[in-house]
Amino acid sequence: MTSIPSGSTTLPELLGTQTHAHLKALFAQDAQASRLSERFARIAEIEGFPEIARTLREVAESQAFQAQGHLDLLFRAADPISGRQVGETPQNLRAAIAAHDGELTDTLEDMARGARAEGFPDVASWLDTMVYARKAHLQRLRDLLPEDGE
Repeated sequence: MTSIPSGSTTLPELLGTQTHAHLKALFAQDAQASRLSERFARIAEIEGFPEIARTLREVAESQAFQAQGHLDLLFRAADPISGRQVGETPQNLRAAIAAHDGELTDTLEDMARGARAEGFPDVASWLDTMVYARKAHLQRLRDLLPEDGE
């Protein structure tokens, strides 16, 4: 672990470092684990295991908290999805727009075509729904930008 030299008040640049890559991986892992634990909690609740559901929800909350901590540190470099600078609401809005725009939607459309070709119409339908949702989210976010773009 690299330490900050004594008397120094600035941190090294995070973007592009191994630490940055580790934080991005941890963020993705804990964010996914949180959603998975929450889903398992719903299943346990439906199946009549309220204590297991409660514990799984507590774990999910902890994992979400950890993901937020990773994200706070990642924000020193940029939004981990769009790569744009974040901080104040206008910057954050532009980063959110960048994260929803373009390549990911194109990728989802390609994935839907691939799922259809492989005989998974239900997966293709889900991915088509995601394309529609992302485009709707993108438009809602764009509508929030001031007319002058700032």
